[in-house]
Amino acid sequence: MGELESVAHTLAAGRRIFLFGIITCVLFFAFIFYSLPGAFLPIYDDVKNVSTTWTGVLIGAGPLSYIFVCPLSAILMNTFSNRKLYMIPTAVLGVITMLFSAMDYLPGGGWFEGVGFIMRLIQGVCGGIISVTSFAALVAIYPHRVATVTALAETVLNGALAVGPFVGGILYATGGFKLAFFVPGAAILLCVLPELFVPQLTAISSTASTRSLKTLLNPWILFAAWHCSACQILLNFHIPILSPYVERAFDEDVVWSGFALLVNCGAICLSAPLLGYLIDRYNPYMFLIVSAIFLPICYMFIGPLPLFQGFVTASKGQLLITLCCLGFFVPMGCTPVLLVMFDVYKTTNGGHLPPSIANMIVSLYCASFPFGAFLGATLSGVMAEYMVFEWATGIISLAFVVQSLAVILFC
Repeated sequence: MGELESVAHTLAAGRRIFLFGIITCVLFFAFIFYSLPGAFLPIYDDVKNVSTTWTGVLIGAGPLSYIFVCPLSAILMNTFSNRKLYMIPTAVLGVITMLFSAMDYLPGGGWFEGVGFIMRLIQGVCGGIISVTSFAALVAIYPHRVATVTALAETVLNGALAVGPFVGGILYATGGFKLAFFVPGAAILLCVLPELFVPQLTAISSTASTRSLKTLLNPWILFAAWHCSACQILLNFHIPILSPYVERAFDEDVVWSGFALLVNCGAICLSAPLLGYLIDRYNPYMFLIVSAIFLPICYMFIGPLPLFQGFVTASKGQLLITLCCLGFFVPMGCTPVLLVMFDVYKTTNGGHLPPSIANMIVSLYCASFPFGAFLGATLSGVMAEYMVFEWATGIISLAFVVQSLAVILFC
C-alpha cells in the first residue's frame, strides 16, 4: 500500500500485537455506551414522566451523530496526532457517561429530555472520532491484513453492542440509574492510560483536507460505501419488529426473540474474523458478488415471503437458521468494502494511496455502518404500520435484488 507500509515497517511484530490489543480494548469500552441504556431506559420512562418516543430518540441520538462526525474525524486526523484524537474524545466520553448518572437528580419532563439528548449527542461524536481513528490506525499497523483487522475490530464492536444491554440491565438492577452509567464511564476513562503507549500512526498534512473531501465525490467509492449500508439495512431491519412476529407466529415472548438476535450476533462474531482472513488472501470482489447473490435469497426466508408459504413452513428452527445465514453473509458483504474502496482510488490515481486519503476512505467506511442501521430501523418502523412482518421483510429482500445486480455489474 505504498506510503501506508512505512508505519508498519517501523513496528516490531510484538509491538503491533500490543497496539492492536489496546485499540480493540478502547473500541470495546467506548462502544458499550451505544446500547447500554436499551435494557433499562424504557422502564425508567415512568419515573421521569417522559415519553417512549423520547426514549427511542435518546437511544438513537448517539449512532445518528456518529454518521455525521466520521468525515470530520478524518479531517481532524489529518491535522492532529492520533494520540490526541484517542485521549481527548475518550476522556470526554468517560466523563460525559459518568455525568449521565447525575441526570437522576434532574426533574422529569423537558429538562431531563433536553439535557439527556445533548449529552447523548456528545457521546456519539466522541465515539465516532474514536472509531475512525482506531480503524485508520489498524490499517496503518497492518497494511497487508486490512480485511482481517477490520473484521476483528467489527467483531469487537458487535460484541460491545451485544453486551451493552446485558451490562446495563445488571448495573441498573444492582444500583439503579446512577450506577448504570457511572461504572461504564469510569471504565472508559481508564482507557486513557493505555492510550499513552500509542505512537503516531496516521499522516498529518496541511493540504490533506481538500484532497480528502474530493475523495467522497468518486461515485464508485460512494457506491461501495452504500453497499455496506445496504447490508446493514438488512441486518437491522427485522430487529424492531421481530418480537411481535415471534409472539404472533410462535407464541413466544421477548426472551426467545432476544435469544434469536443473540444467535444472529453470534454468527457475525464467529464468521467475520474467518472471512477477513480469507478476503485478505483472495479477491475481495469475489466475496462481494457471492454475498450480493445470497443475501436477498436468505432474507426472503426470514418471514418467509408469503409467495413461498406453499412450500416453506415458518418455524422457529427455520428462523434461527436464516438468522445464522444472515450473520454469515452480511460480514461477507461488508468486510471487503474497505479494500475495494482503496483499490478503486488506487486504480484511478496511478496506484498511489496517500495516508491522508486512506483516512477519509476509512471515515466513509465507518459512517456506512450506522447509516445503514439507522435506515433499517426507520424503514421497519414505517413499513410495520402498513403490512405484516412477512411482507415487510420480503419487500426489502426484493429491493435488495436491485442492489445485488448493481454490485455484480460494478465488480
